[in-house]
Amino acid sequence: MKDKKFSLSRKGGKSISLHGDTGISEREIGIPGSNPKRLRGGIGLSFDSLMVSKIIVAALLLILFSLLQTTLFTRFRPFGAVPDLILPLVVAVAMSEREKFGAIFGVVAAFVIDSLGGSTISILPILYMPVGYVCGILTVCFFRDSIAVRGLYTVTTTLARALFTAFTILATAGGITFISLMSDAVLPELVANLVFAALPHLAVILCLRPLNKSREDKIK
Repeated sequence: MKDKKFSLSRKGGKSISLHGDTGISEREIGIPGSNPKRLRGGIGLSFDSLMVSKIIVAALLLILFSLLQTTLFTRFRPFGAVPDLILPLVVAVAMSEREKFGAIFGVVAAFVIDSLGGSTISILPILYMPVGYVCGILTVCFFRDSIAVRGLYTVTTTLARALFTAFTILATAGGITFISLMSDAVLPELVANLVFAALPHLAVILCLRPLNKSREDKIK
């Protein structure tokens, strides 16, 4: 068997090239520096120009819906409650960008909305992070992205949010009856959340989905 020889050379101290008839390219073996626009971090996300664009879009959506929730809806209060727009936003982002992006976005979103005073619950990251991760996993492995699946995720996570609200009120307020808890807090919030959950989903579909389609077109 004839040995194949190859050599490594640096051009300008920035890249590495291969010589010989091995048939192996720089991209195939993943030599550092072969693709300077793409960096892979320890969390498993690829930070290229497309990812940066997605992060910017997701951040703008988070700012938009956080401001809507903490300004307009605190005055308008549909059905007597402030709807949680951030939870369906986390679900929509996770379905579009998968579990790791969704989990990180959920943690950031929870701290942002808490810092703006949009919620009295300080344990929202415990809800938002697993919601982002689980919805991303389910979309990848079990369910195809569709209106029915989005509705299923929204109803399920909204019910979980209602349980969080009930637990917080019971833990912080004394002497409240079950009927008062449901009629004055849990049910109004539940209805408001379900009615306005379509807004974040629509925004993510319009803003993030075109970025994914652009990537698929480039691959083809």
